[in-house]
Amino acid sequence: MINGWSTISSIIQYEGARIVVRRDSVMRPDHSLGTYEYTESVDGVRIAALDDQGRIALVEESLYVCGRRLLLCPGGGCEPGEDPLTAATRELAEETGIRAGEVELLTIMWRMPAGARAREYLYLARNLRLGEPHREPGESDMLLHWTALAEAVAMCGDGRITEAGTLVTVLLAAQRAHAQPKIPPYDS
Repeated sequence: MINGWSTISSIIQYEGARIVVRRDSVMRPDHSLGTYEYTESVDGVRIAALDDQGRIALVEESLYVCGRRLLLCPGGGCEPGEDPLTAATRELAEETGIRAGEVELLTIMWRMPAGARAREYLYLARNLRLGEPHREPGESDMLLHWTALAEAVAMCGDGRITEAGTLVTVLLAAQRAHAQPKIPPYDS
């Protein structure tokens, strides 16, 4: 492990199609013993699709685990062995019908590092072409909303957007969209 941590034992408590629940006994760097329970799941993706009018594509979806409808950047889980960029472009097309001419990685973040071993890959998509979505059965009530990027940023601050990956994706997309071009250093 890292920085003096060592795993004494690791037991799978539950194994499903897309998630594993583990219980590890560990020795910490100070030689004290501890137990960690955590999940391992597929990595995920979120994608900020920005059109030429400065709007971002958000999907509104009923999420069973949360028990409510949430506004999200399109995204989902990577299939086993699937490259995150491939997953992002697939999810964007499936959920919204959008295909992007250019896609760039914004960042990679840990979903919930103290309790889950899974990352979220966040992307920015531009040069969009619109088409028909091909949603999964559980996404049949999904709605696509085009929202001004500045409004989406405000939604991150006032509680209308609450999902962690979407919060970060929107804010990083806004930062990237408003970044000033770099001025070369003055050379005398």
